[in-house]
Amino acid sequence: MDINHNTGENVITSTKGYMWFLSLNIIFCIWLLLRGTNRSDIDALPLTLQIICGCIVALSLVNIIITLKIKKNINDGFYHTILPFLVLTLGLLWSILSFNFTVYYQNPLMTLMLTISVLLPATITFYISGRLLFLFSAPLVLSLLYVEYFLQERFNVAQFVGALIMLLVIYSARYILLEWYQRVQRSEYEKNILIKKLVQQAHYDALTGLFNRLSLTRFFEECVSSLSGNNKKLFMIVMDIDFFKQYNDVYGHVAGDKCLIKVSQCIEKSLRKESDSAFRFGGEEFVVLTVCDDISQVKAISQRIQQNIAHAHILHKGSDVSSVLTISQGIAQWQEGMALEALVEQADQQLYKAKKNGRNCVCY
Repeated sequence: MDINHNTGENVITSTKGYMWFLSLNIIFCIWLLLRGTNRSDIDALPLTLQIICGCIVALSLVNIIITLKIKKNINDGFYHTILPFLVLTLGLLWSILSFNFTVYYQNPLMTLMLTISVLLPATITFYISGRLLFLFSAPLVLSLLYVEYFLQERFNVAQFVGALIMLLVIYSARYILLEWYQRVQRSEYEKNILIKKLVQQAHYDALTGLFNRLSLTRFFEECVSSLSGNNKKLFMIVMDIDFFKQYNDVYGHVAGDKCLIKVSQCIEKSLRKESDSAFRFGGEEFVVLTVCDDISQVKAISQRIQQNIAHAHILHKGSDVSSVLTISQGIAQWQEGMALEALVEQADQQLYKAKKNGRNCVCY
């Protein structure tokens, strides 16, 4: 079914449901045409009824072919605009058929059963759109009322009440189905929201919004796969906020969290969207995976990160390096056959060298 969270005119019917309805129209007409073929006690349909049945079959077949071609776009574009006219045409053809059927066979009960047989699938198909259901059912109900008046030449109160009851049944069934449909939609919408939240929790760090450590393996494998067949190289940048423990001691852990958020924003701002990914590796440690042509491009990324953090001007009274927050970075290049753990260890060694060299610098 074509699900849309907003019920109403945007979704007027489902593709499969509409094709099912059209198929039943064809089946009913074929049954009417064949019902008297092999039985001597039942007359074959007169020519007028055969023509009407043929029109219903032809219109339904054309609709099926068009619906198959447009598939899920039944609720969009031009077909969405002409669909009410097609449904009304089918309703009018069935009302003409039921009228002539009653006049010819003089059996209103048989006509009533035929009408109910047609209205039932229409209710199931068009319950989403009250307009389509009305356009199809109104001609049939009016035909039932008129044929009684035509046959008896007087207004029949009982028949009028019966028609109202039939309409009441149709529309009460429609509202029950619509309520079920809306519940399914709400359930589907809430399920999708929950899935998005779970995906968010599984792949993203809750505080900074960067990818988390668990996502690093997947991205590493994707990056390695992307290297095949080209001259690109994979690099890892491991970075650590200088004297972050002292930052927390001076400003408090709430300020520390805000600091981590600002740093992550500076890192993201420094990256190239198409080839770089940032991760919060743990605590105050961050990782960047980047696919570059050479080390100069990686160093440019590292410099942008340092510059953006410097421009953020995050005061750090507990730092022995600067009055504002700084970071140290270590860069490692992936080699053929190297595991993720080995790459992280190599980058960590470079990070350790950067700290040993006085911090606020990059080592490769």
